[in-house]
Amino acid sequence: MLKKAITFALALTTLNTMAGVTNHSGEIANMRTWVSGSDTYGVWVSLKENPSICPGGFFLPHTSDNKQLVYSTLLAARLSGKAIMIQAADSAYKIGDRCRINYVML
Repeated sequence: MLKKAITFALALTTLNTMAGVTNHSGEIANMRTWVSGSDTYGVWVSLKENPSICPGGFFLPHTSDNKQLVYSTLLAARLSGKAIMIQAADSAYKIGDRCRINYVML
């Protein structure tokens, strides 16, 4: 069963890379949130070791539909010290050196 899960995860990673999204894992180092609705980044997250394609970390736009749910997951990972997997749109939706978060997984 474990072999099937690993194979499935690798297949998803390969498919996601081809589609312009990639998966990045690690522990969260910093989180920032903005109160104002006029911000570019509703939530900004940095891993302890950001990938070279997203050296500034990751962001959720302020207008994201599920921003509160994703923020809760990110906060839980930060407070527990657990590693998190972030799937990000690396090139089409970058702002500066930050990549937009598509989803997160604990």
